[in-house]
Parts: sequence; structure tokens; C-alpha cells
Amino acid sequence: MLWVVALAVVLRLPTLTTRLFDADEAAIGVQGMVLRDGGTIYRDIFDRKPPLPPLAYAGSFALTGDTDVRLMRVLVTLLLIGGGLLMATEARRRWGTTTHAMWAGTLFVAGAMAMFPADAGGANYAHFALLPATAALLWSRRDRWGWALAAGVAFGLALLTRQSWLVALPPAVYSTWRVGRWRHVGLLFVGLVPTVASVALYAPFDAYWEWNFTNSPGFVLASAGIGISVLRGLASVAGFVGFHATATGCLWCSFRSRNPLRRTGAADRDLWLWLASGLVAVAAGFRFFGHYWLQVLPPLVVLATPVAAQLTGRIRQVAIGGFSPSPVPVDATAVVLNVTVTQPTAASHLTIWPKGYARPTTSSVNMKAGQTVANLVTVRVGAGTVGPISIFNNAGNVHVIADVVGYYSNSD
Repeated sequence: MLWVVALAVVLRLPTLTTRLFDADEAAIGVQGMVLRDGGTIYRDIFDRKPPLPPLAYAGSFALTGDTDVRLMRVLVTLLLIGGGLLMATEARRRWGTTTHAMWAGTLFVAGAMAMFPADAGGANYAHFALLPATAALLWSRRDRWGWALAAGVAFGLALLTRQSWLVALPPAVYSTWRVGRWRHVGLLFVGLVPTVASVALYAPFDAYWEWNFTNSPGFVLASAGIGISVLRGLASVAGFVGFHATATGCLWCSFRSRNPLRRTGAADRDLWLWLASGLVAVAAGFRFFGHYWLQVLPPLVVLATPVAAQLTGRIRQVAIGGFSPSPVPVDATAVVLNVTVTQPTAASHLTIWPKGYARPTTSSVNMKAGQTVANLVTVRVGAGTVGPISIFNNAGNVHVIADVVGYYSNSD
């Protein structure tokens, strides 16, 4: 999965060589300088934001003896790589193909950078939260109890880097409940509560709670003009959809084919809840800053990946005649095949047609993951020669067995 690392490095490299101003970086930097000089967060310096990013800045300033934020941008690059690798690994585990892993990692890393430079290139709260929040989403959907516990820890870290992830707590609870019922929900909170409570080790917990949660609604719900808010919202949505056309297009296709309100989309209902919570976070306060969309990215990538992978189905050519020994004579115009598929890693279909012709839109064999199924297929091969046939697999990997059971020729 070196392409995930390479893509993240290439896309983030300009942030280390170009002067970008991010207001959040400036605010975090001021807190970091106070903490470096012995201050205590929420006692000597205040902001309605979580503590971990300022602590990271303070550590960087103390380590380097400088206030250059580029080391923090390097750290954010590493966090982005970690998130991309998590996505790619989960895609390979879930769907079993390198194609899915490639799409998941690429959509995640490219999606995090497909914004205006100041939003994509900074090292602010949203960037720090992306890795733990992604881990929380993916791990909450796994069926072993240890993953529910790990998801709770990851969710707690997401809250300690950006408190807007609190709106994703109901989807996280639902994800764990779906796979492990109340036992997993309990384990989620066993990991979550101590992680958040660890703030008391380096800051007054009551002040942390007040600044991050008690006082936040007044800031989030501060009055804003309806007209300007609507314009900002429309512009923000248009910008995100434009910059993420592939992912949002695949999301629409996913909704059409696996509507979460119907039985066919039941398995992904929690992902749509995660997505909805991200949209709530984007709209909170009606400010619509570009980096707010990072909270939408993890569920968007998981939902878009299987659709994107279908766009890159693989084609193989198979010779069926014109050689010796062969049951098909050279003057055959069509062959009849008994096509069997076995051990498919994903729901898919095969399309079979003569090489050199446009691939038809109809399927020859349909399959579900793990299913063994056969179908009788007649394929035209062209007059006067028996060329190879093309076999297209729409998604995943599958073993294909094609037995020749007959043929047609002009002499028949």
C-alpha cells in the first residue's frame, strides 16, 4: 500500500514549502506557546476547543525551540497516511481485493486534500481528529469485543481533538449495537469515558467540560443572517461536490442501488447515520468552513468505495478454439459454454463476449459473495475464425470455469 504513503506525501508536500495562513493554526500556536512556558490549558489560556492539538504544538515548540508550525504539518501528514492505510486495509478485509483497497485509500487521501489550500494544508483540529475518528468508525463495525473497546478509545481521542465529533456518538452506538448488541455498546463506553476523563491528568476537567461542551452551544448557535448563511451553505456544498465529484457520484449510485430505507441497504444504515452526523457538524454555526467537511469524509469513502471499484472491473481473454487439440473447429461461428463461478469475494456478475467487440451491457452470470453458480452461455466468435472470448468480472475476485458443451458452424 505504498501508493497511499506516496499520494499523501506528494499532496501534502506543498504545505511544507508554501506560506499558508490558517486562523486555527494561529490560535493553536498561541495556546502552544503558553503551555510550552509552563501554563495550564483552560486555566492560563482559554478557547472553546479540545486540548490535544495545543499540547502537540507545545511539544513541538519545546522540542525545536522554535514556533514554526511545519513540524505539525508533518505530523498531520503522518496522521493522513495512517487514516489512508486504515481505510485501504479495511477495504481489503471487507471486499477482498486490491482494487477496493486502492480506491478506499485514494479516495480518503485525495478527499482530505481536495479543498482550498488553507483548508487542506493546515494542521488544525479537524486534521488531528481525522485519524482517530476514522478508526472509531471502522472498528465500531467489527464483530469482536476488542474492536468495540478500541473504537471507544479512538472516539475519545477524536473528541479530544475536535469536539464536533460528539454528534457522531449516536451512529457509533448504533454501529456497535448492530454487531454486538448492548455488550459492545458497553465496551464502547468503557473505552470512551476513561479516554475523555484523562484530561484531568493535565487540565482542570470542569473547565475543559465547560469550555468544550457547556459553553459551545452558545457559540455554535450564535445568530447569523439567514440570507448570507444560505449562500454560504450552497457555495460550500457546491465546492465540496465539485472537488469530490468521484466520491459524491459514487455515493449517489450507492444510494440508488442500496437505499438505506430499504432492505437492500440495511447493512449500511449506520454509515448513512455517520454521514448525516457529519453534515450536521458542517452546518453547525452556519459558518461552513472548508475543513469542516473532513467530518463527512470517512463514511463517504466507505460508502463510495464498492461503487468506485465496480468501475475498474477486470477483463480476461480466453482462447477456446483454433488450436489442436480443440473441440471447436475453425469454422465455428458461436460456442456454447457452461460457465461456473466459485469463491467470489464480492457480489458481482460476469459478462462474456467475443474479443474485439464492444462489451455488452447484459450479464452472463450473476453471483453473490461466496456463492457457486453456473449458467449456460452462447457466445458468438466470428465467421471463419475462432478468436478468444473476453470475460469481464464486475467486482472482487472469482474463479471461473468455462466448459465447451457445443458449437455452431455454417456447415450445421
